[in-house]
Amino acid sequence: MRLLNIPFLIIVASTLLGILLGYYFPTEIYILFISFFSAIILLSILWYRSKKIFRKGFSFSMATILIFITFGAILVQIHNPKNDANHYTNLFTKENLVKEKGIQFYIKERLKPTAYYYKYVVSIIIIDSTITKGNVLLQIPKDNTQNILDVGGIYTSYTKLRPIPQPLNPEQFDYARYLSTQYIFHQITITPDKLIDHHNPKKSIYRLTDQIRKHINYRLSQYPFTSEQLAIINALILGQRQDLSQETFSEYRDAGAIHILAVSGLHVGILLILLNILLKPLLRFRKHGKLIILILSIILLWCFAFMAGLSSSVLRAVTMFTFVAIGMHIRSKTSTYNALLISMFLLLCWDPLLLFSVGFQLSYLAVFAIIWIQPIFAKRYEPKGYIDKKLWDTFTVTIAAQLGILPLSLFYFHQFPILFFISNLLIIPFLGGILGIGIIVVIGATLGLLPDFLAITYGSIIDTMNTIVGWVAHQNSFIITKIPFSGILLLLLYFLLITSMLAIKKFSYQRLYEIGFGFVLLFCILIYEKNQYKKTEELIIFHHQRNTALGVLENQKLNIYSKDSIPDKTKNFLFDEYCITNNAEYTTTQPLKNSYQYKEKNILIIDSSGIYNIPKLKPDIILLSNSPKIHLDRVINSLQPKQIIADGSNYKSFMHRWELTCIQKNIPFHRTDKKGAYILK
Repeated sequence: MRLLNIPFLIIVASTLLGILLGYYFPTEIYILFISFFSAIILLSILWYRSKKIFRKGFSFSMATILIFITFGAILVQIHNPKNDANHYTNLFTKENLVKEKGIQFYIKERLKPTAYYYKYVVSIIIIDSTITKGNVLLQIPKDNTQNILDVGGIYTSYTKLRPIPQPLNPEQFDYARYLSTQYIFHQITITPDKLIDHHNPKKSIYRLTDQIRKHINYRLSQYPFTSEQLAIINALILGQRQDLSQETFSEYRDAGAIHILAVSGLHVGILLILLNILLKPLLRFRKHGKLIILILSIILLWCFAFMAGLSSSVLRAVTMFTFVAIGMHIRSKTSTYNALLISMFLLLCWDPLLLFSVGFQLSYLAVFAIIWIQPIFAKRYEPKGYIDKKLWDTFTVTIAAQLGILPLSLFYFHQFPILFFISNLLIIPFLGGILGIGIIVVIGATLGLLPDFLAITYGSIIDTMNTIVGWVAHQNSFIITKIPFSGILLLLLYFLLITSMLAIKKFSYQRLYEIGFGFVLLFCILIYEKNQYKKTEELIIFHHQRNTALGVLENQKLNIYSKDSIPDKTKNFLFDEYCITNNAEYTTTQPLKNSYQYKEKNILIIDSSGIYNIPKLKPDIILLSNSPKIHLDRVINSLQPKQIIADGSNYKSFMHRWELTCIQKNIPFHRTDKKGAYILK
């Protein structure tokens, strides 16, 4: 395969670059349009000249690239709702937004709930009698009496719009940034009793699909399925993972089989294969049989997307395989690659920030790897028996997909299940049957025609699948976790993967030199990063509610000093990502002392005892912990510190009072609940 000969590659690559530039370096849209049309005029002139002399040169290619780079940047600006004059952020100032307002909105999407909140994406209709628009996150505290809100339901409440909180500790997941790629910038938190239901829902295709899913779930609940089995059916067939328990989700993740529980490219690809098999009798129509199969397959794929709720992941997968089906119909590998690129291009035109979706990236890499890498492996060995052939095909498809997504998975998730091929080999060959029977079960239950024995049988199949995944997931010795993996390693690993596959496909000494160069470069980067990790030394005062946690990182060891014991779950939340990023090992938790010296800085900790007069100690930094009842003005006058810090163990009212005192005294004040963890290098 010569990538540079694939149509649309340069166009799609240029558009991707334009989206990245448009997102990270926003430019006024009129400047982008001027650049875009200037590039089109330049291309037209060059095309006219090349038509005369029958040659398209470097300048012709560069003009084409410039057009689609600016096109990608324009897409980002056009889709950004903040550029709409009626968006709520343009009608209200930041100061005005945080005041309580009457807000009318409708439920757009139900998200996976947390331990404490039900979560929804809602679309604003009116704020204080001003007609406006924009999506925000709705959080409703859980209780035992409330019902889940229906998609499309219109509600009014008196509440505040607050910014999505930033992570308060280093290297933690940035939920605010994640939501910003979905154009969600604020959140509202409302108790159920404060919601006024208008009982006049907004009609939309999303409400219709949600009502259909609710009806399907109601019908399924009439049959002998356990709650866990129903959650798997919802994830596997209906694309809804909200009801999955954290334990089940973790087991599938650790077994390298989480893709089975997401209606994505895998499911849609298998469904496309099943449809082609079921519709094969239509080949009797010799003239138009293949075309009829193609059209019916695409229609049925979109019916499945409708049943699965038209979620972004389902739409992405069905769009991708619609074009893959067209490429397969043309029966050309190049056409399949082009179809894949065209589907990517159209999806990015629909939503350019899909580029930042991990699911989008993994889906396309997996499908591309299967199309390109799997045939290379398949040619190495050609089994004769039917069962051997199916097992070998499954194995090569699994290995190809895993190789395609491995570098990106390490970059995002920092773990690798070595036994992934076992769970995939034991499940993937039967996934077509599991999906097919599942669709029959859903349709049968919805129509009230499902025999109990089929429901019980399908429930047993799901239990067996869960048992296999659970066994693989609990082989802890075969799950490598907390793997530090930088962006440069990501690029280098993909370079090695591509050169290795090219060498396997067609050996040459040049390919061998390229692989050798890649491994030498990899070795050098690993040595460099190891030295950088060793050099990293810092003191961190973490934000930890109702407790004080001070960490010291030295020689890739993180020592924690804490006033109270820290539960394992909290340790994972506070320290895991920090340790992974710094390739550090969490060692021990030791009792917190009253004072520390770090790099010529004296640190005094004033706790609830209020003691601060320590002989011969002249603190540079004072850490206020556990809401000490002190007169901060006197402390400052007595000790003359250069910096005061208040962590999450303090009452907010105390921190607010201390902050005002520090402003009056012109002393830097750092409160971790607003500014995040304090880091001293």
